Amino acid sequence: MNASVEVSRLLEESGAVLVRRKKHLVYRLPNGHNFISPKTPSDHRNAVNQLSNLRRALAMEPASSNPIQQPPAQGDTCAKEHNAMPATQNATQPPPAQTKANVGEPKLSLKERLEATIRDGEAVQEKLMAEAQAAERRVGMLKALLQYAEEPSAEEALRALLPAQAPTPAPPRVEPPQQIVERVQVTRDLVFAATQTFGEKFTVNDVMGVMTGGREIDGKERLRVRQSIAAAMVSLHERGELLKVEEHYGRSQTVWQKADLNGKGRANGAHA
Repeated sequence: MNASVEVSRLLEESGAVLVRRKKHLVYRLPNGHNFISPKTPSDHRNAVNQLSNLRRALAMEPASSNPIQQPPAQGDTCAKEHNAMPATQNATQPPPAQTKANVGEPKLSLKERLEATIRDGEAVQEKLMAEAQAAERRVGMLKALLQYAEEPSAEEALRALLPAQAPTPAPPRVEPPQQIVERVQVTRDLVFAATQTFGEKFTVNDVMGVMTGGREIDGKERLRVRQSIAAAMVSLHERGELLKVEEHYGRSQTVWQKADLNGKGRANGAHA
C-alpha cells in the first residue's frame, strides 16, 4: 500500500478543504481540525507518519466549541503558520516507538493465525505418522525372523537386532550374624514338667533356671523367656495344676507350689 496515495484518497473522500498552500499544505477537515502535509514529496517513513496522523485527526471529536480559525495572511512567516495550527496537531504526533510499530510488519489476522497453526499441526502429524510407519516395518521384520530364533547359526545375527537388555541386578547380600543366639523353647507342657521337679515352693526364676540349665542368656531373650514362663504358670494355675502360695508385692516374687493331682498325673488327664 502506498502511504502517499492513501493520504490523498482519505483527504478526498472525507471532504477536506485546502485552506493554505505555502511551504506546507493545510487542510481543514470536516470535524474542524486541521491537517498539515508537506508540499514536496517525502520518504516512505514520513508518508506513513502522515497517514497515521490523518487517520487520528479524522477519528477525533468535532471541534464545535472552538471557532474555525481563519488562515493567516500570505505574508506570514512559516512560524506563524505553525502557531496558527491547533495544539491537537502536535498532541497527535506519535512517539518514536509507536511510529516504528506502525511501519513494522502488520499483525496477522485471525485467518492467517489459524492457517499457521494448522500448518504446524500437520507437520507434527506427518512426523508421528513417519515414526509409526517405521515402527510397523520393524515389528513386521521381527515377526518374519521369529521362525529362525531357535537356529544356533542365526542366533548371533538376531541378537544384534534386539535392543540391549539391562543387566539383572544381583540380590542384596545379607550379612551373616556376628554371634549365635540360642533361643529357649517355652511351652506350657515344658513349664509343667519343670515345676514337677520341685519338692517344695518355687518361683518363676527357679523354673527358668531349670529350663535353661543355668546358662547365661542375652538380656532381651532372658526377658522373653521369663515372661513366657510366667504366662504359662498363670495358665497352669487356672487349670488347677499349680497352686499360688504367696502373691508378689514390691520386689518379692510370687511363690508357687505343685498341686496335688492324686497320683493321676495332670488334672483330668488334660494336655497343653
